[in-house]
Amino acid sequence: MKILILTASTGGGHKRAAAALEAKINDLSPETEVKVVDAMKAIGKIYDKTVCGGYHFMATKIPKVYGKCYKITDRKTVMYKAVMRSNTLMSDRLLDTIEKFLPDLVIICHPFVTTMISKLRRQGKTNVKTISLVTDYDAHRTYIVPNIDAYVLAEPQMAEKLKESYGVDGSIIHTLGIPIFDRFTQPFDKNEICKREGLDPNVPTVLLMAGSFGVTGVLSFYKSLAQKSKNMQFIVITGRNIKLFAHLEKLIDEMGTQDNTKLLYFVKNVEDYMHISDLIVTKPGGLTVTESLACSLPLAIYSAFPGQERDNADFLLKENAAVMLDKKNGADQIIELLNNSKKLDDMKAQCKKLHIPDSAENIFRLAQEICKNN
Repeated sequence: MKILILTASTGGGHKRAAAALEAKINDLSPETEVKVVDAMKAIGKIYDKTVCGGYHFMATKIPKVYGKCYKITDRKTVMYKAVMRSNTLMSDRLLDTIEKFLPDLVIICHPFVTTMISKLRRQGKTNVKTISLVTDYDAHRTYIVPNIDAYVLAEPQMAEKLKESYGVDGSIIHTLGIPIFDRFTQPFDKNEICKREGLDPNVPTVLLMAGSFGVTGVLSFYKSLAQKSKNMQFIVITGRNIKLFAHLEKLIDEMGTQDNTKLLYFVKNVEDYMHISDLIVTKPGGLTVTESLACSLPLAIYSAFPGQERDNADFLLKENAAVMLDKKNGADQIIELLNNSKKLDDMKAQCKKLHIPDSAENIFRLAQEICKNN
């Protein structure tokens, strides 16, 4: 059996989901040949830069405009039709990738690519079986196209929207969750991790994913939080933002908060820090949300741009798995929450309840079943 996983670089979540799927398939079935391809890059550098760069610019620089476009294209409008038409212009460019690998099945982690494969199947240029993976906690009309064998969703309520709002056949809808690496759900020893990382297992711990915020915003937020909470410890991860790391390092030194703050650059073991934390301060990307839920870790949402992130935030807030921080009083909200053990425990329990286990394995089993019935 050969499986091709198609992804894109519009945010890191699509690629993390693809990587987790690849790892699980290799683990479960070494005889299965699996390949991950960035579909946008395979089409061409200019197209990749246009789509991914355009997405990043709109989401970060003009989020209100992006949010309006997102809402408009979730209805059968002229803009929706134009977007769907433009998404298929480069469909034929994917044929080389498909014909070189000759997969039995394609798993797609991005709606634009789903549209392309749908068109190729409609035109009879490929008959490859196809699974579309929705990597957020609400659906969007751009995912919905004919000639798809299965839709995999992050949570059960989305299924009703696909059926009622988009007219998708319920028999091809599967609520299997978003795939993440096993290490987020494996047993762990909190005391051992804390000892290794120089942290106190008995002190309330806040994990701050600083790389997703603006430099100015995170500096003032951390300063306010650290000044007001003397009985807490902080894990601050900047990602690959070296400028932010340098600014935070200087601020921590000026404040003298080295003893209760662990500042980190890019890390490959974020699950360890999630496991030992009581709260994560972050933006609500689909994969970050899924990983946090797997670790029973409530979220404090610092900001969410209109569109997918806002949808994810709304889902979490409705399910009591997160709080939305006010830019002016966010530090006070966090302190209040961490001092309310009953509320925090309820949120942790709700996170655990929302997590769908074994997503990657079940998606692979679904792929096997689809190919078996071919």
